[in-house]
Amino acid sequence: MKKTRMLIDILMVLLFLSLMINQVTGVFAHEILGVITFILFIVHHIINRSFYKTIWKGKLTKLRITYLIVDVLLLIMMIIMIISSLLISQHIFTFLNLQNHTLGRMLHNFSAYTIYLLCALHLGLHLNTMLRLSKDKKIIVNVFLILFALIFGINGWIKKQFLQKITLQNLYPIYTTDNVLLMLIDYLGIFIMFVMIGYGIFNLIKVKKEKIKNEK
Repeated sequence: MKKTRMLIDILMVLLFLSLMINQVTGVFAHEILGVITFILFIVHHIINRSFYKTIWKGKLTKLRITYLIVDVLLLIMMIIMIISSLLISQHIFTFLNLQNHTLGRMLHNFSAYTIYLLCALHLGLHLNTMLRLSKDKKIIVNVFLILFALIFGINGWIKKQFLQKITLQNLYPIYTTDNVLLMLIDYLGIFIMFVMIGYGIFNLIKVKKEKIKNEK
């Protein structure tokens, strides 16, 4: 089950990266990839259904509250994403006759970029349980990820205008002359940057928890 969960998470990350470069994949492939991503999202939640069964059991610690906030926001954004996809679909869902490109584009851009960041945060919050490595190897991996985020993540964040996208200041996709590899590096850098932010939040809460425990 753990390997299946890991495989699905990796596939979703790859699909999210593919969805971010829709100028390369084209609209039809973008819609197909979006449907596949949504299916995997549902499968992911089915596999992790135990989380929902135990969500209100026991004490609501800061870490559990953080998990809950990120997951609820992710679910809300995914619902918005589905609705917006129906509104701007040019191929798969046109038979529904729900087209509203102005509203759809606004909701789609906002939810797409927000989901991308929330997924990275979600992964970062669970990174400690995923990296089953020795302390030395974990340090090496963390240093590599932090450096990658600093070098490529910040540059990608500015270049791809992520802040403008999630604050609805820019509703149109960024078209560049970069090749596919450079675009993927930009988006991967942003993703890893927020993975490490989530990982940092996890460790900060954990350290504070252990400090309080030791003081008692």
